[in-house]
Amino acid sequence: MKVSSALAAVLFAATTSLALMGTANAADDKPAPVHTGAADTVESGVGSLACASPAHSNKDTRSGRFFDAGNVNIRRGPHTSSCTSDGQGQLTHNVDYHCWALGDSVTRNGSTYTTWTYLRDTTTGVQGWVSDAYLDLNSNGLRGSLVAC
Repeated sequence: MKVSSALAAVLFAATTSLALMGTANAADDKPAPVHTGAADTVESGVGSLACASPAHSNKDTRSGRFFDAGNVNIRRGPHTSSCTSDGQGQLTHNVDYHCWALGDSVTRNGSTYTTWTYLRDTTTGVQGWVSDAYLDLNSNGLRGSLVAC
């Protein structure tokens, strides 16, 4: 079978992108973090470019104290530089998970995460996106919501 160079380039780009996101798993094919040993990402609370937020709905029924750090930015979209933070989650806050989507890479403790969870901080009422790097570890080894948006 003969494959054109344009098609070959598209297939290569698609498979390379999938490989860079980490391995998939049964939780709606949520990519696992990539353990790089890299330094932590510095998060900014100020958004400067247009912020794109994927469609989301309340599909995940889990709620509880899921923040894994204090002063965690809850953003308007799953992006660190282009999406404003509308509030901050704390270790003592309760949250209601809605779903997860892909977003900017965030590195914490040597692992890079590309998934973000849409949630509502029920303690403050603030809703938005939080990098899974800052949410508790689930029993399956992943962080954040287990239901894709």
